[in-house]
Amino acid sequence: MMSGRPGREPLKFLPDEARSLPPPKLTDPRLLYFGFMGYCSGLLDNALRRRPVTMADKKTYGEILEEFHPVH
Repeated sequence: MMSGRPGREPLKFLPDEARSLPPPKLTDPRLLYFGFMGYCSGLLDNALRRRPVTMADKKTYGEILEEFHPVH
């Protein structure tokens, strides 16, 4: 098995102290904030590229699923 160059340690994204921390709770308000900011950035991107939501082609679930599972 190849282990890379000798004397090099693998790339670490987090220090060892951070690896032992538990994950954040699902009720953490920061998760809601970041999710809302991602939603707003998507809306802003669509507005800047002049792709408003009201002009999008609206399809029913049947029309979407028919592309993958034809009923004819």
